[in-house]
Amino acid sequence: MAGLTIDNLPASEEEIDFSDLEARFAIPEQEETLENVVVVDNLPIVEPEKEEKLIKLLKKTLGKHGKVKEDGIHMPKDNVGATTKSKGYAFVELETPKDAQAVIRNLNGFPLSKAHVLLVNPFMDVEKFTELEDRYQAPPAEAFAEHEHLRSWVGDEFGRDQFVMYAGNDVNVYWNETMQAADEIVSRTNWTEAYVQWSPLGSYMVTMHPQGLVLWGGPSWNKLVRFIHLGVRVAEFSPSERYLVTMSQEPISLEKVVQKLGADEQHQNPYTNDDEGNLICIWDVRTGTLLRSFAPPVGADGTAAKAGWPQFKWSPSEKYFARMAQGSSLAIYEAPSMALVDKKSMKVPGIQDFAWCPKVLTDPRTGAARPEMLAYWTPEEGNLPARVSLISVPNKALVRTKNLFSVFAAALHWHPEGHMLCVRVQRYTKSKKSRFTNLEIFHTGEKDVPVDVVELKDSAVVFDWEPSTENTRFAILHTSDPTRPPMNATGMTTVAAKTSVSFYALERKGKVVKKDGFRLLKTIENKTTTALKWSPRGRHIVLATLRTFPAYDLDFYDLDFDQAAATKSGDPGDAIASLAANEHYGVTDLEWDPSGRFVVSSASVWRHPMEHGYTLWNLNGQQLRSVPVDDFKQLFWRPRPNSLLSDAQRRDVRKNLKAYAKDFDDQDERRLHAADAELMAHRRRLISEWDTWRSQVEALLASETDDAVAAGYTLPAAAAAADSEDFVVDEIVEEIIEEKEEIIGHRGQ
Repeated sequence: MAGLTIDNLPASEEEIDFSDLEARFAIPEQEETLENVVVVDNLPIVEPEKEEKLIKLLKKTLGKHGKVKEDGIHMPKDNVGATTKSKGYAFVELETPKDAQAVIRNLNGFPLSKAHVLLVNPFMDVEKFTELEDRYQAPPAEAFAEHEHLRSWVGDEFGRDQFVMYAGNDVNVYWNETMQAADEIVSRTNWTEAYVQWSPLGSYMVTMHPQGLVLWGGPSWNKLVRFIHLGVRVAEFSPSERYLVTMSQEPISLEKVVQKLGADEQHQNPYTNDDEGNLICIWDVRTGTLLRSFAPPVGADGTAAKAGWPQFKWSPSEKYFARMAQGSSLAIYEAPSMALVDKKSMKVPGIQDFAWCPKVLTDPRTGAARPEMLAYWTPEEGNLPARVSLISVPNKALVRTKNLFSVFAAALHWHPEGHMLCVRVQRYTKSKKSRFTNLEIFHTGEKDVPVDVVELKDSAVVFDWEPSTENTRFAILHTSDPTRPPMNATGMTTVAAKTSVSFYALERKGKVVKKDGFRLLKTIENKTTTALKWSPRGRHIVLATLRTFPAYDLDFYDLDFDQAAATKSGDPGDAIASLAANEHYGVTDLEWDPSGRFVVSSASVWRHPMEHGYTLWNLNGQQLRSVPVDDFKQLFWRPRPNSLLSDAQRRDVRKNLKAYAKDFDDQDERRLHAADAELMAHRRRLISEWDTWRSQVEALLASETDDAVAAGYTLPAAAAAADSEDFVVDEIVEEIIEEKEEIIGHRGQ
């Protein structure tokens, strides 16, 4: 009541004027809207006595993503004979439109049961669809926009491979050349702000930035997809490049994303309130769509569980992916729905690690695909032994299990073809003063999954299968002292530990071999090897001493070098031969090219303080070129997609390898001659340009001289004499007539 004083107080309450307060605190009338209502379709059709149970289930399911109003679920019914049944859909009223959006985003496509996958849509869409024309009108056809082929580089006529190099602020992509310097394809400064990496099949190159990451590819190296994930640190693709997993140390903040994008790019914000605070994102690579975000895994006690990278591991078909909360559970999800299989995690107390079988195995009798499979292990606890378990997915049925005793640690190593699994078990001796290793090898491709055991006297610190379909062999790096040597701040080992390398092969039962099993082929002792690097084609291997200050050895071996000697002696180990023993000072990384013909060793500024750059070797250990590069950081070969050749075509190639080799040698020779011819042509062009320029200058000088003489200028006498007289040139030649060497002894001798 404006203007109120002690002299003009109202006589009664009815005379008080509240109009100013009503105007000040009036609540504006809200327009009635149905944006908080959703339609949930594909529900089970139930009778009245089961309706309450279904409503409770629906309310519980929806309540995880939005608050449902009291009595907010209405389920229409239909008369069926003498009874009534629900129609299979429901109208659900939530507290706010944001709740409705969250329910739609998370539950549309959600499997309520095996037979009922929910379809959740806004109720307002009903009005939109009722306003549609009765007669269908086709939308205008969009003009075809041709996209570049992401795998065009595979069709290179010379069969060359590509590699990317990051040095200083520059990222360069090259064609690898055998007999000359690498051929640069593209170079850009500040292309990345952290590091670069390839996708598993080589279709994309990834660059990292504070705002997120970008995928590049095609012949023009254009930007293909951008993913907004502030502070992203790491990224991992699914096996066939359909999905991408990213992780950041910074929790997702809608406010920060809005600030970073700016007012003009808010439409690119992929996040909603449900993503707030999460660290991990899964994206659709083709569309750039955010499929789901995740918080870090939580243990049984509710605290953050220990988690490494990759956070999620994919099945080979990409239908499933999984992650564990170390020590408590294993969560298996379906793609692309991103929903938990059976709607819950597996409780696996003590779980330490797991790994998917890398191939979908087939039944040898019927040829039908088997369920996908993964393995995990749990440690000893109390009176319970350690255990390795194999389960099938999605039914989570136990395929095979084995108990282990006196276990210190274990590691899972699947063969690339998936038909074997090696569990590298570190065990204590009875006194528990030292450790040794057993290799438990599961034959997952055979009936009942038999297990071979390879017992070692010392500790195997590295295990690696040969990536071959023809042989079943592996190499191990073992030592009597498994204690990890001291390292400096950049990850370089400061002490070279003594190690040995052994090769094993599977032998089948026959006339000589009484029982299937793995046999030791050869042991190479007194090495400083820290890494085993198989050729992607098998057979060849490099025993490398990486990231070790006192030693930089690169030893090249061929496991099938002398088959004649092996046949003569009956010992397959006699075929193994050393091809070359080399050194690369400061070597920090080593990588084979996809063809298995070349190896690159490199010294990175991130690890080693000096002599940065890379060296290219062939598979026999012959150095092809050494390239010093200032501020060199990393080099990666571009992966190749799987070969489209059938087994019969591959056998035909091997059968006619000599003919193909001759053709390739001739092609290399022609390319080398072409390069020489191009160099000679370039030199001739430079000489021709020089001669032309000199002729022009001489003609100009002669013309100016004639003009000067015609104008009365007199040439210097000495110059005129020099033009008319001959020169006498004295040349002094020195010749050694005799040379004599005499050694004079020191005094006192």
